[in-house]
Amino acid sequence: MNLKTIVIISMAPFASISANEHTKIENKPASRCCNVIPKGEIKNPIFLRQDPEKKIAEVFIIATFDKSNYGMNFNGLSKSEGGYEIPFGWKVKVTFCNNSDVPHSVMVVEADIAERKINLGDTPYFDGATTPKPNTLGTTSKVEKFEFTPDESGEFSFACGFPTHSANGHRIFLKIKKDLKKAVFITPEKNKPKAK
Repeated sequence: MNLKTIVIISMAPFASISANEHTKIENKPASRCCNVIPKGEIKNPIFLRQDPEKKIAEVFIIATFDKSNYGMNFNGLSKSEGGYEIPFGWKVKVTFCNNSDVPHSVMVVEADIAERKINLGDTPYFDGATTPKPNTLGTTSKVEKFEFTPDESGEFSFACGFPTHSANGHRIFLKIKKDLKKAVFITPEKNKPKAK
């Protein structure tokens, strides 16, 4: 699988970002936090902000961002074919929005558990790394926020905690890495010519 690294937002400190930019997701009209777009088109301008000096990564995760994987996707990605790499020791602030009438949630779990377990339970791998009631009610058409600081490096997943969703591909990776200097959002590289 070819991957490309995308740093969606500039490396400018949070102080230089206007209050209006911080609320782009929350202020969408009606019951949607963004517009559902055709399969495979990732156009959201806000998936990641960061402040390397303060060691903070601000992550934005939208469930049912588009119609790929039958709507079971985060930011248009599913089956851990993309996600976030965050430097070890950084605080991760998550803003989550479910763009569907179907209940979805997000929680951090070990990567292999996210892929195979039907019911993830309601306890995230890191303290505080989940939306409320991830495996029962989920979240519908509203914004949830949480934050956590990973106390170990490794491979994890942002996974939907609603039963069967993660095992059916509703997950993206979260890699906590000691050798990183900045956070990145990574998507599969599409339409790249194959090497001959």
